[in-house]
Amino acid sequence: MDANGVSFNIEEAMKLQNSEGLSFGDLDPGPGPYDAFRFCPRCGCECLSVREQRAIRCGRCGFQFFFNTSAAAGAFVFHQDRLILCVRARDPAKGKLDLPGGFIEFNETVEDSLRREISEELNIETTNYRYLSSAPNDYLYGGVLYKVTDIFFVCDAPEIHALKAADDVADYRLVSAGDIEPEELAFNSTRLALVKLKAWLDSA
Repeated sequence: MDANGVSFNIEEAMKLQNSEGLSFGDLDPGPGPYDAFRFCPRCGCECLSVREQRAIRCGRCGFQFFFNTSAAAGAFVFHQDRLILCVRARDPAKGKLDLPGGFIEFNETVEDSLRREISEELNIETTNYRYLSSAPNDYLYGGVLYKVTDIFFVCDAPEIHALKAADDVADYRLVSAGDIEPEELAFNSTRLALVKLKAWLDSA
């Protein structure tokens, strides 16, 4: 079971991964965004099959759609020697600590996405972006499980006089990196990134 309370059946997932095509009626395909689809978007037929946990295919008209990973970005934002963390205002993981950031919009760079998200969520400007790491993540929203690649950066916030929680952030915390407990963080991907951050700080 993951951080969002989604149960995983490994044996069924492996069967799906190794199958050429599998009907929804034959086996529960496990967690994935295709669970939200019952009818073909093109012809309306209730004859979709899952292929390798990455696509749905209509048995009538041949329509095929691939579910590629979504891209999201988060930043360890430093003001002097302290990090600025967000408190999530919404599910998934409402009330847990998280990094400022979010999903990358169409035609947007990762860095531009982070600048926009941090400005929307915390009302501050950030500089000096350094890539840290990436990790896969599962994001359950509105009953749909999105497969996400989270991309993590380290950046600086020189001025925080205008700092305030906004958008989907309930509050914020200023903490030392060494004081963050992994279980306080909302997602497994962020916990992995925290390990990378601490190693990066130790080697600096």
